[in-house]
Amino acid sequence: MTTTGSDGLSIGAGDLIQTRKNDSDLGVANRQQWIAQQVTEDGTVYVREVGSGRKSPRTVVLPPEYVAEHAHLSYAATAYGVQGATVSASHTVLTDATSAAGVYVGMTRGREANRLHIVAKNMTAARSRFIEAMERDPADRGLDHAAQQAAETVRGLVPDGPVKLVTEELARLDQEAERAHQEAEHWEQIAARLDAQRDAHRAEDEQDNAAIQAAEDAAERIRAEVTGLLIQQAEGEGVNYLAAVENEAATSARLSTVGRFGRREARTEHQSAKEQTLTQRARVRDDWGGELPYSRQALPAWAAHAAARRAEHDSRVSDAARAVETARTDRGETSRRHKQERFALLARELGAEQARGDQFGMRTVNPQRAARDALARATLARTEANELRSLPISDAARLIEAKRAEKEQARQRAAQRERQLDPFERGTRRHDPGHDGPTRSL
Repeated sequence: MTTTGSDGLSIGAGDLIQTRKNDSDLGVANRQQWIAQQVTEDGTVYVREVGSGRKSPRTVVLPPEYVAEHAHLSYAATAYGVQGATVSASHTVLTDATSAAGVYVGMTRGREANRLHIVAKNMTAARSRFIEAMERDPADRGLDHAAQQAAETVRGLVPDGPVKLVTEELARLDQEAERAHQEAEHWEQIAARLDAQRDAHRAEDEQDNAAIQAAEDAAERIRAEVTGLLIQQAEGEGVNYLAAVENEAATSARLSTVGRFGRREARTEHQSAKEQTLTQRARVRDDWGGELPYSRQALPAWAAHAAARRAEHDSRVSDAARAVETARTDRGETSRRHKQERFALLARELGAEQARGDQFGMRTVNPQRAARDALARATLARTEANELRSLPISDAARLIEAKRAEKEQARQRAAQRERQLDPFERGTRRHDPGHDGPTRSL
């Protein structure tokens, strides 16, 4: 499926096209290049941006009306149309309308290769056509200016000329931007792996904590259930014991007040009550650890204390307590394994020294920050390259030389500061036999 662009030529999937009108609603700009992905029956074109430098290029939809009026094939472009662009290889065709500025723009777009194509009978004619282009200036600033510009441009073609200087600097900046971009991707990958491991460890820690909490809740519930039943049992036995004590006291009082004829019966009752008290006392001591309730008011507190103490020996309570300890032990083992895995990953990605520093909270390398710094360097290099490409060859060469001179001066100032701070570089006063300080005498 194809559609027709503003130049009257067909546009199909895979074609390189150019948009020629800014449209913020569509997200396109004038002279922006795109690869056609799909063309629908109504002429709508789905395109992906080219040369943006983004890791994930954008995809936009161009309506049929916009394509018909403001989009066309872009396999070739004028020198003005490619200003600021960077491609792998540039091919410039010299025509009667090509000026010195056009030659410069076309011959500085390619990162790997730049070719100038001249149609002529022989090398002499080709050289003549090239010199004519170098003398051609669309601004028409006069013959002297055109001659000067042509001389500078021609001079730039020699091994040590401005064109070579600018071309090499552009190549260096492009390489620096590419290296910085690759470095940023490298640090982003390291950060992603570290983050993924951290998230996995955090998930395991949360699982262990949840297991501990569940075990503690279960242990508390079981302890409460067992203790509640034991409190009821302890209170029942405590009531029986206190009743026996009270009955013994009552029979003892009656024995002391009974008359002569009822003493034998009272003595028998008292002896029976005393034996019952002894029996209940022995049972309470055996069942509840030796302590006895001393009054009915103190019975609830005694029963709760005795039941809690006895519950610790209940198999259900001890099993639940062991489950809690097992969950805590598992968490400790998980924590130790996490430390080992973290050290191994840091050692593999950043080196053993950085891994050891991380164990003591002294890691100095931050992958996220390193990725941001690398992206900033890439952006700076691209900005400097675009600035050079926007300037005439002579101005670009002067800017490069000025920046190099500025960097050299900064380097010299830094070296001078280091010498001033180095105690071994400071000029020390040589020993002077005639200057040993003030004379000392008795």
